Amino acid sequence: MQAVVLALTLLAAMPVTQPVFGSDSQRRVDALVHATMMHQHLPGLSIAIARRGHVLYARGYGFRDFAKQIPADTTTVYNIASNSKQFTAASIMLLQQEGKLNLDDKLSRYLPEFAHGAQITLSELLTHTSGIPDYVDLNDLPHRATAKQFADLVRAAPLDFPPGSRFEYSNTNYMILGLIVEQVSGTSYSSFVSRRIFDPLKMTNASTRVIPASQPDGALGYTYDGNIVLAPQTPDDLGYGDGTVNASVLDLVKWDAGLDDGHVVDAASWQAMTHSPLRVGYGPRGGYGFGLDLSTLYGHREVSHEGFNVGFASVNATFPDDGIEIVALSNGDPFDEDLFVKRLFAMLVSPTAEQLAADLRSAPGEDAAITSATKRLLAQMCAGHIEPRMITPKLTSVLTPAVARQTCIGAGATASPERFVYRGWQYRHGTKIYSYEAFYAGSVVAIDVSVASAHKIASIDIARED
Repeated sequence: MQAVVLALTLLAAMPVTQPVFGSDSQRRVDALVHATMMHQHLPGLSIAIARRGHVLYARGYGFRDFAKQIPADTTTVYNIASNSKQFTAASIMLLQQEGKLNLDDKLSRYLPEFAHGAQITLSELLTHTSGIPDYVDLNDLPHRATAKQFADLVRAAPLDFPPGSRFEYSNTNYMILGLIVEQVSGTSYSSFVSRRIFDPLKMTNASTRVIPASQPDGALGYTYDGNIVLAPQTPDDLGYGDGTVNASVLDLVKWDAGLDDGHVVDAASWQAMTHSPLRVGYGPRGGYGFGLDLSTLYGHREVSHEGFNVGFASVNATFPDDGIEIVALSNGDPFDEDLFVKRLFAMLVSPTAEQLAADLRSAPGEDAAITSATKRLLAQMCAGHIEPRMITPKLTSVLTPAVARQTCIGAGATASPERFVYRGWQYRHGTKIYSYEAFYAGSVVAIDVSVASAHKIASIDIARED
């Protein structure tokens, strides 16, 4: 019933921009959004498509408050989760421009209590190559704690790898960088980004250290457990320098244009932010700069980031050589953004047949045995019959035939996929995660697996992507 109500309301939503995007393009975008929201069970979604800061199309869909049926719009405030990292990175670069710190500085200069701080540079924190474990992976994480208290949870922990030797995403890096911004600037993180970034760019709906619902036009956060349900959070649940920023899609268009135009950091800083020093372990997207994913899409350079927090998910994708910005913010944490951005961008640039075909080819370095095991397990899951030899005992205890079957149904994994594409691997939590896309007649499914000895699958995550 909720899905029916959502569908009817989506059809009633009206665009808020002048028709500079073209009515046919608007209809195609709206159809894509409607399908994505329905398939991924999203209560609300706001998008903005811009060219060099000029908004071509912006619209809110669904609800910022699902229970009260309050519509989302283009000024609705969402937590942007890990998209906050680019604001933290820019803050560090501003302080370096003023000579107040240096990217080669050791962490021990600022937080001497960190056991391995003398081995780690600020640059390695920015690029997730420090080796510091991710605090969000800890058990029984408190819901209320200061940034320093969260950072202290891992300050004595052993490093996951020698600093600078590989990439592994860790929110702790940006938690620490936020603390350094405060220490060096002599003011709070919130005050610094407001004074140096939000206010100059006229990001009038942006905020930090509060839940979005506390702001005018703020969204409540939701998740999905068979129904769209409220996901209560405290400001601490949303993070600090790693995930605290709240904003609207129009705010982020201003931010993107400000970065590209040199109104946030200078040219040397921006070049440093968009350079990837290390690709070992990075995975399918190509490289990581300072708070930014660096890759290509259909042959076009892409600078982007995604964000996931309790109740919220976001994507901010820019294509600097084309001057295109795509922002999508949701108050539903099941939002899977990759294919959504890909399809929006394709509407704007019309990829060639060769570029489309290239995107459907598996990434280099594919392990045929792991791919074969993944495809076999997926088929068994969807049939509701799993051979114990395929998976580890630990996975066997949670992946019952009934759970497996329902997971496939919920993700739209039916019959046999028409195409199975390997997207690459990356480290997560010290483990190699192999990523795939399965293309079915009526759905696209993202699949992540980890593998134990003898190619037994230790974990599998399946989510609808279209």
